[in-house]
Amino acid sequence: MTRILLAHLLFLEDFLVKIRMVLITALVAAVALGTAGCNLIQPQATTHHYDPSDGVGANVGDIKLRNLVLISDNGQVGQLMFDAINTTGTSITLHVAFTANGSVSKQNVIIPSSEQPIGFGGPDEKQVQLSDFGVPPGGMIQLAFEAAGSETVTTFVPVLTTAQPEYKGLTPTPTPTPTPTNTLIPSSAATTAPSTQPAPTETPVG
Repeated sequence: MTRILLAHLLFLEDFLVKIRMVLITALVAAVALGTAGCNLIQPQATTHHYDPSDGVGANVGDIKLRNLVLISDNGQVGQLMFDAINTTGTSITLHVAFTANGSVSKQNVIIPSSEQPIGFGGPDEKQVQLSDFGVPPGGMIQLAFEAAGSETVTTFVPVLTTAQPEYKGLTPTPTPTPTPTNTLIPSSAATTAPSTQPAPTETPVG
């Protein structure tokens, strides 16, 4: 009788161990499936562009704009800084516009084609100056972009100052004022007065 009871206990213990292993395997599979499901539902960080600097980005037709910031110390004149990516094989004109005091100001920028990003507004780069926009440093200016017949894309761009070390010395370079020159007007050709010599008179023969 004791042997039979002991055999039943050993069988029951073995059965419980097998059930425990099955449950553990099922739990591990459920956790793995749940993690995979979260990855499928949640957006992947690597599938979306992001701007590692203080700026913002925008896609305008075939042009990708990254790290857009406006550098200004007075809120009136500023340098628009950004990186542009144009891989179409041809240059594209980017139209930049903003509204201030009820009027629209526009600026055109030629974006060359390149496999690598092209910088604007930085040291030794093409300047893109905006003026009379009236947004103080620390604020946001709304800019509108359009390129090659694309839809107009609007975005808010931060206005920062050169007090930040990474933007030191990037204030707009004043456009030189042309020096007026005196234009020499050629004098009219001198006219010669007609000769007024008296006509010869006949001498009477005596």
